[in-house]
Amino acid sequence: MVENQPGKEREVIDNVYRILASSLDVRDVMTAVHSELRRLLDSERMSIVLFEAAGGFRYYAPRKDNEAGELISGTVYSMKDTPFEQVLQKGLPLIVADTAKSNSWTGQKVMGEGILSVLVFPLEYKGKIFGAMNFGSSETGHFSEEHIPFLRQVAPGLSISIQNSLLVEEIGASEERYRTVVEGCHEGVIIVGDDYGLSYVNDMLAEITGYSREELMVMDFRTLLDEEDRKRVAEQCARMKRDEETPSRFELKGIRKDGEIRNVDIDSRVVKDSRGKKNTIAFVRDLTEKKRIEEQLVQTEKLRALGEMASGVAHDFNNALAVILGNTQLLLYTLKDEELRGTLQTIEKVAKGAAQTVRRLQDFTRKKTHDELFKLDVNPIVKDAVEITRPRWKDEAQKKGIRIDVLSNFEPIPLVEGNPSELREVITNIIFNAIEAMPEGGEIKIQTFRKRDKVFIQIADTGTGMTEEARKKAFEPFFTTKPFSNTGLGLSMSYGIIKRCGGDIEVATTVGRGTTFIISLPAAETEKESDAPLSIKNGKEARILLIDDEAPVRSVLTQILSQVNHQVKVAQDGEEGIRLFKEKEFDIVLTDLGMPGLSGLEVCRAIKKHSPGTPVGMITGWGTEIDRSQMEETGLDFLISKPFDFRQVLKVVAETIAIKEKHPMS
Repeated sequence: MVENQPGKEREVIDNVYRILASSLDVRDVMTAVHSELRRLLDSERMSIVLFEAAGGFRYYAPRKDNEAGELISGTVYSMKDTPFEQVLQKGLPLIVADTAKSNSWTGQKVMGEGILSVLVFPLEYKGKIFGAMNFGSSETGHFSEEHIPFLRQVAPGLSISIQNSLLVEEIGASEERYRTVVEGCHEGVIIVGDDYGLSYVNDMLAEITGYSREELMVMDFRTLLDEEDRKRVAEQCARMKRDEETPSRFELKGIRKDGEIRNVDIDSRVVKDSRGKKNTIAFVRDLTEKKRIEEQLVQTEKLRALGEMASGVAHDFNNALAVILGNTQLLLYTLKDEELRGTLQTIEKVAKGAAQTVRRLQDFTRKKTHDELFKLDVNPIVKDAVEITRPRWKDEAQKKGIRIDVLSNFEPIPLVEGNPSELREVITNIIFNAIEAMPEGGEIKIQTFRKRDKVFIQIADTGTGMTEEARKKAFEPFFTTKPFSNTGLGLSMSYGIIKRCGGDIEVATTVGRGTTFIISLPAAETEKESDAPLSIKNGKEARILLIDDEAPVRSVLTQILSQVNHQVKVAQDGEEGIRLFKEKEFDIVLTDLGMPGLSGLEVCRAIKKHSPGTPVGMITGWGTEIDRSQMEETGLDFLISKPFDFRQVLKVVAETIAIKEKHPMS
């Protein structure tokens, strides 16, 4: 398999292009090319075939170690019922996982030579597939789809080199035939005099620069370069006149006729004509696409590193939120003061909202799973968002000497389906956008209402408004009109959240007159459920071993479990937990995943080996990064993601103990 190594891919690609540039005949360098490619493909054979107009193919560059006697370079073979026929017809790469199962004569041929799997990749030039490169391995199933993106980066350069080779093969001894080759060369060719005037350019150079050949012939070569490279060329020419050694190959930034900057590779030689006048003959290759691919590889590496960092940050935040949310819910369970309960409920809602944000941060590093949707009353969610943003639209505004009023009108509306934390985040994002659009103060009007079978949330501000171009791009990722204060992700994420709920979000705006966001959600025609008070149903009292390296997490979990009289024994790492388990009897074990020394999965294996009937649950900030196969392999009974819910922990523990009582294991 191709490893995810952008640095190694760049090195191989650069080496392949360098090898191809060293010879006009690809066959001369095929061994070196294959040697580089096999660093990522690990293939044992490589060859190139060219397709003929009559429906056949011929081997263009067979390896010297290819013992296929009759597969002679230049001989045309039938393409019928071969992998090459499929590649030509479909224009797509083809993988033959097992040549023993192939019905083609080519498959049977290579199988007899010990090649058990094959990858055929099409070679294309100017929109036409003219051949294929073929890789063979002595292992069945050796090649996979993961090899394809890498070959897509190599194939264009190889195709051009083959085309150049084919042209060179047609060169005769005459000057006219030489000129024909230069004219048809797939690199720019230019002859520059001492005065920087151009005495010859070919069609490809005209294509690279965007100028016609006639326009180029009356131009100064320096006008095709940016200011910095003009100085470099002037310095090099001065050194050449002093007969100093100068590099023959270098990169420059060329300016096309339309103003676009292109990266070009210059391979030059100084020659004297019959009159002793010096001219520079240069081959010009456009590297812009190659540079773009390199930048994409660098960006991929940055995103991978960012993903790893995001995963670690999310874990730490989940531990912190577990302590905040757990203690808040403990206070809600015991406290009777209604005023303080309201404050605690706000903290609980914000903590849950933060947990959803962290979960989306974790989604950055893995494929997103489907979020569960609940039946919601929109009005209290909007009210929560207003309260959560109050410090911004009231306190901060007053510190700046401005005033922002928030007016609301909530009509009776039916329930909708959605995620409360996500919907609260959408409203919060829009309010924050409204605040930033009113640097001198203003008014935000929020109203909810129903029209037919839809629930509407309308948020209007009296701010600066948006241009029509900004309005069209408002929901695009990373688009922002405030680059130093905004990531440009808020509205795009909001758009995705509303769409997942089956709704829609629109924006109406006028420059200087404000912006209105209108969210519509399908109504769920069911009766509203009143908020149930936090209550706990007592189950069987249990002896619980709790293993976690975070003292605050151990403390809050111990307090939660003690509310229903569970007996809790704690351990700060896996080794201590296993020792305690062997010394005493426990009805259930709760463990963290990432701990110094033994991980939670290793703890689970050890406990299950010692006592298969003891349930083991994991409470972890790594969340759904543990997959079902890991749970089955270690015998893990259940998984609770941090930050956990007070009732969720007690409910799962009670259900697990009840199942154990009903189905005891020896």
